[in-house]
Amino acid sequence: MITFDFGDTLVTSTPSYLERIALGLTEIGFPCRAQDVEAAFHRSDLKHSSQMLAQAPFDNATFQTGFAETLFEELKLSGDEAELYEKLVRWLLDFRPKRVLMPGAGELLDALKRRGYRLGVISNNDGNTRPKCAAVDIEKYFEFILDSTLEGVMKPDGRIFAKALELGGARAEETLHVGDLWGCDILGAHAAGLWAAWLSNPYVSPDPVDRVFTIEKLLDLLEILPS
Repeated sequence: MITFDFGDTLVTSTPSYLERIALGLTEIGFPCRAQDVEAAFHRSDLKHSSQMLAQAPFDNATFQTGFAETLFEELKLSGDEAELYEKLVRWLLDFRPKRVLMPGAGELLDALKRRGYRLGVISNNDGNTRPKCAAVDIEKYFEFILDSTLEGVMKPDGRIFAKALELGGARAEETLHVGDLWGCDILGAHAAGLWAAWLSNPYVSPDPVDRVFTIEKLLDLLEILPS
């Protein structure tokens, strides 16, 4: 079985989520470049996810507020962090981006289905992962779609990976999780006993981990996986 993260792994948007964070911060009085936000976001994911894994299980609100604090610290933003977080969330909720598939995503999903792989989604999202998948016509590929808001648990907490294994009828050691965030996706999947494939970025350089592949683009998976 293969599970995928959703945002910035299978699907992105115009502007992207991290570009929208930069736009939102600028709009509420904290000018930021998109590249700086992207770099800080990936560093924050690695730092905060590592800390939360040591405390797992945890609730979604604790993870989200702690992540926001870590991100604001990485960006060196000053002021009331709770108020800043609330303003940013409100701004992001009002934004309606156009969603598009990541390069190679459609071709990859077609190929994996032809090879007989069972597929699922595990997303830290706002409760709308399924309609977002439907909007870009990929819902049909998945046996299940897990959304952290609906499940009440989010990556890297092992409980959401365990739910995926249960729904897919698969063992951890025969399951691969694919994602772009080293902390939430890769460390989370690894801690839950899964294999993982990291859609890499230049902003973090994590230490090698067993049972983890690094890929530069989604279609690289077809060279790794048995046909």
